[in-house]
Amino acid sequence: MKGNRILEVNCMDTSTHITMGFGLAGLAFIDPAVAAQPELASAVLIGTVLGSNAPDFDYGIRLFKGNGMYTEHHRGLSHSIPAWFMWTGLLTAIIYLFHFNLTALELIHLSGWICLAVMMHVMFDIFNAYGTQVARPFTKKWLSLNFIPLFDPLIVFLHLLGFALWGLTGDPGLVFLFIYLIVVLYLLERFFSSRRVLAMVKKELGRDESITIIPTVRWSVWHIVSETDSSFDVGELRNKELTWIHTFEKSDRDAYVIDKVKKDKNVGHFLKNSKHVHTVVLPIPSGYEIRFFDLRFRTKNHYPYMAVCQMTKNGLILGSCTGWFHHANQFKNKLIPHENAGKNQLEA
Repeated sequence: MKGNRILEVNCMDTSTHITMGFGLAGLAFIDPAVAAQPELASAVLIGTVLGSNAPDFDYGIRLFKGNGMYTEHHRGLSHSIPAWFMWTGLLTAIIYLFHFNLTALELIHLSGWICLAVMMHVMFDIFNAYGTQVARPFTKKWLSLNFIPLFDPLIVFLHLLGFALWGLTGDPGLVFLFIYLIVVLYLLERFFSSRRVLAMVKKELGRDESITIIPTVRWSVWHIVSETDSSFDVGELRNKELTWIHTFEKSDRDAYVIDKVKKDKNVGHFLKNSKHVHTVVLPIPSGYEIRFFDLRFRTKNHYPYMAVCQMTKNGLILGSCTGWFHHANQFKNKLIPHENAGKNQLEA
């Protein structure tokens, strides 16, 4: 859609995963087999870059099944533990087609580094607010530790520093061993900071309702969502000062409309992996427009991650969509007309 920006979130930013793939290729030089064999080093470079992005190859779901299905299933089976070994074996086999001079032992080394790249992708996705269904097919529970942002500039900066030192020293293994030690220390600090923040918020509220803390790129700023039986409270912890920004009351007033529209497939996809969902029902000439907002993802005063559905007063679904929308005309252009509904009915 011309002139409009739509933010898509793929757990960690794709550029971060690519950057980490090159970083792991540098780290691989601590492996004597990689350091001694240029062809193996070349294969490992390809393998770690592809492996660092392989779990997100389920983007194909969006191309063939639509954004709603992608919203539900992305970070699902493709990030699960069985998939780690599937991606490893598949990528090793593909790379071997172009590096057939590699010995069986060298292929084992290649597979090891590819597997590490895949595991690190999933691990870093677990660390942010969106999380993954890493334990599928055993459970569909989402695992999210919420202690680094979806895009972390420090992690990217450390990798760029490593690339510069690689060029200056010519010793990528030692350089990236040092870089990843710093990354590990940083992750530990962020994790323990998140636990302190959560404890602080619980103490401030004085009750044990559902609380989610969302990290930002600023270490001293955390977004907070608190949910009770009657409301949602959205706030911000800045320099240890807690400020509440929005309160959304829960109401049964539109329960019939909301329950009806939850049967829509796009709304269902959205609800499968959302948390702290606030619903707004708006009257439109053809009936109702129902908007579902995931309150974890706040951009200033807006909640861009949502599902939208339009329905007639007698319960006919006119159109629906789900995704990241920063302007109303973005999702209105994406509403999928129901096969039995006239196009003029979609005008709000």
